[in-house]
Amino acid sequence: MVAALDRWDPAREALVLSPMFNELPEIAGRRVYGPRRPEWRRLEDKVVIDALWDDLGVARAPSEIVPAEAAALRAAAGRLDRGAGTAWAGDARQGFHGGAYCLRWVRGAEDAAEAAAFLAGRCDRVRVMPFLEGIPCSIHGVVFPEGVATFRPVEMVTLRRPGSGRLRYAGAATFWDPPAADREVMRDLARRVGEGLRERVGYRGAFTVDGVLAAEGFRPTELNPRLGAGLSIMTRDLPDLPVGLLDRALIEGETLAFGAAELERQLLAAADRTRAGGASTVTERRPEALEPSPPERPDAGATRELPVAFEAGACRPAEGREPDGVLSFGPSGVGGFVRLALDPDRVPAGPPVAPLAVAAFALADERFGAGIGPLEPARAVR
Repeated sequence: MVAALDRWDPAREALVLSPMFNELPEIAGRRVYGPRRPEWRRLEDKVVIDALWDDLGVARAPSEIVPAEAAALRAAAGRLDRGAGTAWAGDARQGFHGGAYCLRWVRGAEDAAEAAAFLAGRCDRVRVMPFLEGIPCSIHGVVFPEGVATFRPVEMVTLRRPGSGRLRYAGAATFWDPPAADREVMRDLARRVGEGLRERVGYRGAFTVDGVLAAEGFRPTELNPRLGAGLSIMTRDLPDLPVGLLDRALIEGETLAFGAAELERQLLAAADRTRAGGASTVTERRPEALEPSPPERPDAGATRELPVAFEAGACRPAEGREPDGVLSFGPSGVGGFVRLALDPDRVPAGPPVAPLAVAAFALADERFGAGIGPLEPARAVR
């Protein structure tokens, strides 16, 4: 591979555009453009981020960092449970994890036993905090040398499994509107965090603060010092804005033709004007092909699509009426993949889309045999 690259680029002058998690400054003898710095990545660890919130004066829920041992975890949960159980989030000993993979909602002895066994095999330390009822959401920002651009809140479609401590992350969407005062609090928080990151670790580029809009207001739960999924959703109405390259250019210290204020103005207007997103999830069940597939494309014909409409909390086939979205079921690397694509001209702005995702996934089980199982949405409490 290196020999082939050298034939194309004998002087090794080409730059490498690597995945956003890469920290290597050089690959195949060529300089990486905009690599991630280790000191930035370390802040993504769920057991260290509370120290940054405290340093920046950011309001957060109480928490304890304890060893990944059953007795220590149960004791901390007993001290922090406010009646809805506790949330246990593991450290990054084995590297990055997201999508609620090392997160458990612990409400009883059975939840605690499962969570302790799972986390002990993957983590050294665990953050324990009260479970926060409310809408899971994030606020995105971009750090420039002279300022921080902040945008609108994004709903993180995080669904619950009845009788289980596991949560199912199902994507992001911008249809939901929090109360105006909460929106501004979240944007101010993102600006403060972005400025703090620049001052403390020389940060540049995109980041997200994830958390929950709980009864007491927005409470952060983690920092993602990198591009987040919500930013690509917010920029769908700006096809000429390459956010990935913008992120790398800021890391590299390039001189840009615009600053934080101009990016904030344009992107915020576009994201408020055009809502986007939906929900998706993987399944262990693989869809059967609807027709014979050629050998070179074994999954051809396996994806099924169903126009759907929502009414009275249920998702049904559109069948002659204007669809609110499209529900699809196709193959994935682990079995199947279910996606709900919502039509922004049909789905109203304001309410969260998690209830729509729950209804659509139930229809996917009914029509496609997707095997997702029953789910519940988070409850708005503001």
